[in-house]
Amino acid sequence: MATYFKITDVNQAIYDTIEDSERLQCLIMDISPDANLDQIFRPLENQRMTEMLLGKEKARLRNTPAHASWLRIYAIKLEPGIYIITGGAIKLTRTMQEREHTLVELAKMERVRRYMLDNNIVDMDAFQDYLNEIG
Repeated sequence: MATYFKITDVNQAIYDTIEDSERLQCLIMDISPDANLDQIFRPLENQRMTEMLLGKEKARLRNTPAHASWLRIYAIKLEPGIYIITGGAIKLTRTMQEREHTLVELAKMERVRRYMLDNNIVDMDAFQDYLNEIG
């Protein structure tokens, strides 16, 4: 199992991760009319080029000053600009299959996606109906 990122100073890595998490939180929580989560989230599978029903997505910071961000947020895309966050991780390997904690995130995303499909929650109207039913 190879480390994808070179970490030379643990304290700096901790500081960078906290800083990245604050920046990513600000981007995700931005509720201005100009906010566009589709600019932050990308398909989980790098090779996927087309939209899919309830696609698995990932978000990470781009253009970080010191190194590429290893912080990830995982979500299911309900509609353009609408995401159901399923979790997050610090990803230091090339693939998610290389570490147990990222495998857990993959399984969690699949469980959420499967639950939504099984309950016909495939758009915002169906999601709102579901929330009204359980609320």
